[in-house]
Amino acid sequence: MTKQVQRTMKKIVIVCPTSRNIINFRKNLIIRLQKAGYSVAAIVFDNKCADEIGKLGVELFVIKDDNRSVNPVKLLTLKRRYTKVIKSIGPDIVFTFMLKPNLYATRAAKKASVPCVLSMVEGAGDVFGNKGIVWRLIRTYCCHAYKKGFAQADKVFFTNNDDRKEFIGRGLVKADKSEVVHGIGVDLEYFSYKPIKNANVFLMVSRLMKAKGVLDFCNAARIVKQTHPEAVFNLVGGESTLRVKDIQEYIDEGTINYLGRTNDVRPYYEECTVQVLPTYYREGLGLVNAEAGAMGRPTITCDVIGARDTVKDGYNGLFAFPQNPSDLAEKMIFFLDNPQKAIEMGVNNRKFAEAYFDQNKINQYILEVIETVRGNN
Repeated sequence: MTKQVQRTMKKIVIVCPTSRNIINFRKNLIIRLQKAGYSVAAIVFDNKCADEIGKLGVELFVIKDDNRSVNPVKLLTLKRRYTKVIKSIGPDIVFTFMLKPNLYATRAAKKASVPCVLSMVEGAGDVFGNKGIVWRLIRTYCCHAYKKGFAQADKVFFTNNDDRKEFIGRGLVKADKSEVVHGIGVDLEYFSYKPIKNANVFLMVSRLMKAKGVLDFCNAARIVKQTHPEAVFNLVGGESTLRVKDIQEYIDEGTINYLGRTNDVRPYYEECTVQVLPTYYREGLGLVNAEAGAMGRPTITCDVIGARDTVKDGYNGLFAFPQNPSDLAEKMIFFLDNPQKAIEMGVNNRKFAEAYFDQNKINQYILEVIETVRGNN
């Protein structure tokens, strides 16, 4: 009887760059698919989270690679390696996420005669955000590969309207093949509403990156401290293009508190009054904005691609000018001088999260699209 169930169960393969990506961002989608009767497998570039993935009931396949590597030998063989693994699994559906899977696993899936192929673009990232000759060459190559890959996809999900419009405008995907969902969503029970209990605490959750606005946050904090020395500025996140030494002067003078990395950001959201993401980086969707919003914290962010989708200016937060610490400081001071506004916008941000970022609704919608596309093939 068990063997018969296994033969008739629908099988889907999730293709991501890293095993951590499966645990951090695909877990709830996988659980929803399993409840709908799908057997789920995953293809990634490493096995660091193999035990956690196994506990989800997901069969893991590893292709050794690095999502940021541009090694030409590995690039030339990646489609073939994907094809071999996908053929061995024999899925009904392949669902790809992020750059290399979207470029190569889509084509590999069709090569392996998979009936249904879906992809998700969670931000255009460095490829479309960076300038210079090298990045122009990379962008040209990726556009060519995107076009070939998405020609094989039955549906492509985007996490913001700006990316969808650009990909359509560049001829990389057809409009009737594309859908917009509000990111991967937020677990509204896990990130439950908590009333604001402090009136002077600002929090930034981000990898240490200049483009995320980390230095702008530090410099704005320094400005605010001149007139509001009681203000507290907490920074949570691991090193990236910036190192701790790059912000050490702000730490030493007491301008910011650097709290390092965490596996549970909720206590930091709960302690803060306002969450800040002064990014000028091209986001897929500002997930930290949505998480903090779900917990009832207003957001200060910038009116840039991906971040602008998380804030209605004056309703659930405020926009600050990108790369402008003085303007960011003004927005922070507004909340210090108007604590009731922080409470009101925080309540509104929870409502905003419930309306747009409910992970259960997003996963259910994705499942419905999968069933529709699968039924048409």
